[in-house]
Amino acid sequence: MEGSPIYSYRFEKRSWADRLFAFLEVLGLAGILSGLVAALPFSLHAGNHAILLKDARLIACFLLLEASVTLLLMLLILRLHRESLADLGWNWDHWISDLLLGVSLVPILFLVSLLVALGFKVLLPNYYTDRNPLIESIQSPGDLALFIVAALFAGGVKEELQRAFVLVRFRDYLGGAKLGLVIWSVAFGAGHYLQGVQNAVAAGLFGLLFGAVYLARGSLVAPMVAHGAYDSLALLAYWFLRRVSG
Repeated sequence: MEGSPIYSYRFEKRSWADRLFAFLEVLGLAGILSGLVAALPFSLHAGNHAILLKDARLIACFLLLEASVTLLLMLLILRLHRESLADLGWNWDHWISDLLLGVSLVPILFLVSLLVALGFKVLLPNYYTDRNPLIESIQSPGDLALFIVAALFAGGVKEELQRAFVLVRFRDYLGGAKLGLVIWSVAFGAGHYLQGVQNAVAAGLFGLLFGAVYLARGSLVAPMVAHGAYDSLALLAYWFLRRVSG
């Protein structure tokens, strides 16, 4: 099936039990369970989760831990089904073209972010923001470097593998990959609500784009490259612009 888009794979008839297990797997990898597990050490140390928003190092460590828990759960589920990451599109058959596509998507992501910001500023000024509480916690070059590592792993790797897993489960069990793309993009945006409504909407649109590229290419390379590059460049831009303006 080399070169076939993910959404075009043959849909096989599944039992209700199969569909229920697939739904539970998607729910288990949605981030709620892994988030609770990852937050536990910080809660025991500080007594509440609010401390995570005040220290870039703690935020980065939380993101890395949550991503690791999610990926571990995913690998266990895949092993249970005798599946592998290759079944999710982890392949390098056309890596050069996928790499170039991923790089070419980065300016589009910045444009989408700009248009969303302008739309909120004009149409929904009460929800407009030029701040991001998570990014604003970065106070030193060390914080920046750790945040970029966390963004690459948690965003570029974990979130794209997570999205691929969800879309494949929807493709095979839950009504189709396109339906899964819409539902997961909404959920992905909602997961960024802590960063503000504006940033949540932008994240949802990003997820829609990443998922569409994944479904069209059948490979994770392009969305991983685009996601990781955008996050890294956005962090660098924030840091250097703040240094210049400050």
